[in-house]
Amino acid sequence: MNKLWRISNRLYKKSKAWHPVARFFELLNMVLNSNAISEKAQIGENTRFHHHGLGCVIHNSTVIGNDCDIFQNVTIGSQWPNGICEGAAPVIKNRVLIGAGAVILGNVSIGDDAKIGANAVVIKDIPNGAVAVGVPAKIIKK
Repeated sequence: MNKLWRISNRLYKKSKAWHPVARFFELLNMVLNSNAISEKAQIGENTRFHHHGLGCVIHNSTVIGNDCDIFQNVTIGSQWPNGICEGAAPVIKNRVLIGAGAVILGNVSIGDDAKIGANAVVIKDIPNGAVAVGVPAKIIKK
């Protein structure tokens, strides 16, 4: 996991007085690594953003479990149907692999040990151990 993000997240959790400093580290991470990983996101231990999270965008309400592998240019965020933000962000469980360029949107859950293919667009729940690919993503293996 990106060290600058870990610092910003710890400062954010510390107290409200530390929020501006946490935001500084989030912005520093964005400038140095060309990503937007919110300091408010909950990201588990040993989760790795490969290539320093280059191009990744992670919604502030996202929950990502432990031991996940997330490749470059991944977007995890909320949906905007009819121009209105639903606000709900995905929950990604443990040991999930998310391929380069994948997009996961809305109030969806990605089960333990699932794999999301490169450039897949996930807008529905993916069960434990499934492999999902395509636009929109379809499960090709359970």
